[in-house]
Amino acid sequence: MIPKAWYNGMLETHRKPQMLHLLFREPAHFEEENLSKWMEIGCRSFYVELRSMEDYKRAVATIRGISAQFTAVLPRILKPGESKILHKIADLQPDAVLARNLEELVFFRERNVPVIVDFSLNIVNDLAFYQMLDWGAERITFGLDVNEEQMRNLLTLVPPERVEQIVLGRVPLFTMEHCLWRAQFLKPEESCQKLCRTQPLQIQDRYGALHTVRSDFSCRNIVERSEPMESLPLVSHMRVEWDDRMENFVHRVRELAEKQTADGR
Repeated sequence: MIPKAWYNGMLETHRKPQMLHLLFREPAHFEEENLSKWMEIGCRSFYVELRSMEDYKRAVATIRGISAQFTAVLPRILKPGESKILHKIADLQPDAVLARNLEELVFFRERNVPVIVDFSLNIVNDLAFYQMLDWGAERITFGLDVNEEQMRNLLTLVPPERVEQIVLGRVPLFTMEHCLWRAQFLKPEESCQKLCRTQPLQIQDRYGALHTVRSDFSCRNIVERSEPMESLPLVSHMRVEWDDRMENFVHRVRELAEKQTADGR
């Protein structure tokens, strides 16, 4: 039997007002002028997913400077010998982390850092949800296979205040170590020029759709689906993964932020 009664007593301490979390992936997004504009309309939680520790440190300094919340976004793939990345991020003393695998969950719970479990752990039922809570997760994002109707049903079985929902973003199709920038722009004898940080890249599938490619902290390539993801907000913790390619994206985010502020009054 799932120990739901055990959680009922502790959930009161986790109840929070409606909150919009903004995930940014480019250093320019973390300039103080940009973040201050979001602070003015009630956004106080910023997720950081960057490609170098230098960029991380600058972003964290800016977020701390405006008294906002800093959540570190962790790598989707973590192979043996790569845990030093986690130690470097832990040194930044994040307010929370977004974990994409179980090693990250265990690593940061051992250090008493709140952990938000991302969709990559594929939590699609209440059994898995309560297992994650039992292992110390603060909030959980359901797997992307869960549609709106299924999510509504799940929210009757789990505490909604422990759910984080992606309401705007773009779905990653797959991650690979093969560097498309190197294959496309460099000769075999040329060294890496970190083109992934300066040169936009898209690949076209057989149906003509253009899928954007980006790189992560470990230089792995992530191919994102051409069509954006947009979901009806069903819970109080909403995440927006920044996407300048989506039409009227900034306007949509502002609407969500303003609604959050109005609901919190």
